[in-house]
Amino acid sequence: MKIIGFCNLKGGVGKTTMCQNLASALASLGRRIAVLDLDPQSNLTSGWGITVEEGEPYVYDFLVGESSLSDLAIKREGVDVIPSSLDLAVAELQLEREPGRDSLLRSSLENVPKDEYDYIFCDSPPQLGLFTRNVLAAADEIMVPLESEFYSLAGVRLLDSTVKLFQKRLNKGLEVGGVVLTRHNPKVVINRDVQREVFAYYGDVLYRRFVRQNISIVEASGAGMSVLSYDRNCNGARDYRLLAEEFEERQESHGEKKTQSA
Repeated sequence: MKIIGFCNLKGGVGKTTMCQNLASALASLGRRIAVLDLDPQSNLTSGWGITVEEGEPYVYDFLVGESSLSDLAIKREGVDVIPSSLDLAVAELQLEREPGRDSLLRSSLENVPKDEYDYIFCDSPPQLGLFTRNVLAAADEIMVPLESEFYSLAGVRLLDSTVKLFQKRLNKGLEVGGVVLTRHNPKVVINRDVQREVFAYYGDVLYRRFVRQNISIVEASGAGMSVLSYDRNCNGARDYRLLAEEFEERQESHGEKKTQSA
């Protein structure tokens, strides 16, 4: 079981969209996946057409050890979705006063049987608050969606320095597993320039595959489903299937390297 965080300290880069659609694409390949919505905005939850009613359990109950993943999981497209709620914003204020607050997620995930899932995806808010810190403290690696425009580069560099800080203090095994360009058009000069800049900074951590601008991706979230279910033949669905294939290739290659070095 591998824990993957989806992080970027800049909002509007397609982070939640990537978390949802990559999870759905991998589930279609037979992978067992749980997705935790750790953002009080609950966009991942609503993107799958889920609403948490007042008084119903949600991801907070998992963080504080009152519910297991199986108690909370809502199945969507073969993915176990652990929903969020706007109440999480209030809970964040309460949890900030608790000892060990940055390790709540890691402690709860340690109780999940290792053979229950292949991957657990954690969608984090677009700022370095409590829940993003929890994701960075718990994840084996993070995926970084990056919109192909220059303002995005500053956010990635800030995230990179934050990751290095967490590697020193809270999570020595944390890695940047991949950077993926979103809303990317290789025919646009500025998009190609950003791609070169990111490759110069991250090298092979930058995925070969990218996600193009596609209206069906936006429409799918509004319809409460992934783009693969909404329109399997659109460019967005094709991009995420290819991205899932590269993700699997990289996971397999990374596993082989770890075995050889052990």
